[in-house]
Amino acid sequence: MLGIGSGSFDPETLVILETAFDEAWITLKSNGSSNIRPNELARRICHLAMEGERDPVRLHDQPPLSGPVGMLV
Repeated sequence: MLGIGSGSFDPETLVILETAFDEAWITLKSNGSSNIRPNELARRICHLAMEGERDPVRLHDQPPLSGPVGMLV
């Protein structure tokens, strides 16, 4: 299990998080967004997962739209 802060993720969740990150990163880059760094995107996806989100589509879609950076896509 991977530990993040005071939590951890099981192997199945890690696969979901990795897929969501990869898809979100490809989407951001294909849309020409350069306002977000990979570590910021990963942090946002992990934060959503720590709150219980496990839907890969929501994990993919939510990070670029939330947080202080604003809409990036």
